[in-house]
Amino acid sequence: MSRRSVVLILFFCVSCVSVPERTNHPQYLFPEKWVYTDLPTGAEENRPYKILGWVRAKTDWPTLDQDGYSQSLCKNYFNKASASLLKEAKKVGADAVIQVRSVVFTLDGRTEEHSTPECSDDGAVGEVLLRGIAIKFKPLDEKRVISR
Repeated sequence: MSRRSVVLILFFCVSCVSVPERTNHPQYLFPEKWVYTDLPTGAEENRPYKILGWVRAKTDWPTLDQDGYSQSLCKNYFNKASASLLKEAKKVGADAVIQVRSVVFTLDGRTEEHSTPECSDDGAVGEVLLRGIAIKFKPLDEKRVISR
């Protein structure tokens, strides 16, 4: 093996060790049982509900250390903001949040809403803004339950 090959192998080994770890941000899970981007799904799909009103949430995170993975950070903090949205809804007696949207303010003053994670980043701080509709599920009518 030539001296040049040994130097290249050492360079690659050392450079891999110095790559920053991407897990320096806590990981958040989307509260899918009680937060919906559209209407309730699963066990609550056809259950009647009462609309209580709008709820909003905002989450910030440092972006100076990111290295080309901003979309995964955006989704992660969208999940955190979704949990905050549910917490705000529960303060007013809600069971769930529907029609969750990312809100983005554009440079020309327009407001855009997306059902997918959309975030803004000024180079130092990332931000996700969410809004949704707080709902309270109505009690299930026992007479309407059909046993099989």
